[in-house]
Amino acid sequence: MQLKKEILKDYLSNNKLDMDKLFNDYYGYVYIIVKNGVSFVLTDEDIEEIVSDVFIALWKNSETLLETVNIKAYLSGIAKNMIKNKYRKTKLHFSISEYEEKLIATSNLEKQVAENEQNIIIKNTLKTLKKEEYDAFIMFYYENKTTKEIAKKYHCHVGKVKVMLHRIRKKIKKNLEKGGYGYGKS
Repeated sequence: MQLKKEILKDYLSNNKLDMDKLFNDYYGYVYIIVKNGVSFVLTDEDIEEIVSDVFIALWKNSETLLETVNIKAYLSGIAKNMIKNKYRKTKLHFSISEYEEKLIATSNLEKQVAENEQNIIIKNTLKTLKKEEYDAFIMFYYENKTTKEIAKKYHCHVGKVKVMLHRIRKKIKKNLEKGGYGYGKS
């Protein structure tokens, strides 16, 4: 999965959409959305057909799309519409509660994917820290040590530890925002 919120412009080359790169980057994402959206009712071939149709629809509409369109959101929307169309065409009947359960599962999947991407950004940020900063962060957030305990270990003032932790949080926030996870001003 991608680490940042990508837009259509990221996949343009000489004013043409790089469908190979898009397909390679987002096939798995679209496949999971479709697989979770169709439950056990459709065959694997039907799922593959829907996934292919999603990318065909993107290609057909690429000329009219804004370069700033969020690719994940757009592909997810197309996939959900393709699933509905497939159900209509095959006249399959399913209960509203079953459909709602699948929508919840899909939204949980999207939430889980976003959380995984955020965790990767945080881990990569932590790798760039000095050893003392990294250890202080781990002690404070994962080992539940107090700033006083951390200061004692490093023979420094509590204020220095607080400033260090503040700078680390600021660095993580900045990298998350670069990755497309803006949290606004706090």
